[in-house]
Amino acid sequence: MAHVLIGFADALPAPEVVFSLHAAGHRVSAFGRTERLPLARILSGELHVIAAPEDDVSAAKEALAGLMTGPGAPDVILPMDDTGLWLADAALADKSKIAGATGEQAKTALNKAIQCSAARDAGLNVPPTSVIEADAGPRPDIQLPVIVKPALAVREVDGKLGKGDAVYLADFDAVAAIAGQTVQPSEPLLAQPLIAGTGEGVFGFATDMGVKSWSGHRRLRMMNPHGSGSSACISFQPDAELCAAIQRFLDAIGWRGAFMVELLRDAEDTAWFMELNGRMWGSMALARRQGLEYPAWAVAQQLGQGLPQTWPEAGRAPLVMRHLGREVLHLLFTLRGPKSSFHKAEWPSFWRSLVAVLRPHHLRSFYNYDPAAKGYFLRDAVWTVKKALRR
Repeated sequence: MAHVLIGFADALPAPEVVFSLHAAGHRVSAFGRTERLPLARILSGELHVIAAPEDDVSAAKEALAGLMTGPGAPDVILPMDDTGLWLADAALADKSKIAGATGEQAKTALNKAIQCSAARDAGLNVPPTSVIEADAGPRPDIQLPVIVKPALAVREVDGKLGKGDAVYLADFDAVAAIAGQTVQPSEPLLAQPLIAGTGEGVFGFATDMGVKSWSGHRRLRMMNPHGSGSSACISFQPDAELCAAIQRFLDAIGWRGAFMVELLRDAEDTAWFMELNGRMWGSMALARRQGLEYPAWAVAQQLGQGLPQTWPEAGRAPLVMRHLGREVLHLLFTLRGPKSSFHKAEWPSFWRSLVAVLRPHHLRSFYNYDPAAKGYFLRDAVWTVKKALRR
């Protein structure tokens, strides 16, 4: 079997990806910004610390390129997050070692403006989207309030890699608030109307013969009700019409391999396209509990080892998955209350959340649980909470 390098090691899907690759017989190593991660225990000392690209892009690229060359170098690298995807594409001259997006596909995976345009052309429902710049003046053609978010998932500025945050705006005087210290004034931003709804994800594996092993999740609880990934989610079967539109979207951008399309379903049952996640995603545990080994398939595809002869299908019965550390953080965020009037009406009840979080579930229904790594999901939960509290 192959030696697979993953990164960044602190990315949400990393533990489940390691379990998937180990189950397929692969040797796994990882790169990260620090060795003080719970993942280090299940990697048997193969966690490599590299320079943080947020501090020095050149040093990070040099370190990653060094890991992928020389005797004993990994056969393939599998990015875990947007930063890992950007860094792998930028650092490695040999793109054949990347089990993920490269070149134009990487550009599309990291640019939400390109994604929105292609999704609209494919027949997906895309919110009215205006591309503005961080230093632009008021736009009378945009109806407020809006959510403004960076078009680029990550970008290099002055030798450092950075990312901005989404902000909710009642006036455009606050547009500059989205620009952190590493953001250029002319950086493109997307302004979209606020849509109340439930987050969904549609997943699959795109091949020359179409998308295989479709699956989906719906958020039950967000870690941070202001907007974040799930702390608990439930599986669902995406309908044929939605799958057909996503298939057209993927064909238009030439996508191959694993993917996640993030959606927001409103009260009228309209599924609005939010973005494409062109790398591994956070709720990988839900897919794996249904026998959908997207990480192992991504590596097999890149190495030419062959894909399943018979593609497994997602289970029909709804399956609930929870992330213990994120559930604790959900309670803390809920108790603190909303920061803006945008969220006040939809803010979850702390007591209802507490009852839901305390409801017992089998260990297999938790993210990052694996019988071969007993206790890992508890260590990961403690680390998740500590990391958030330090912020």
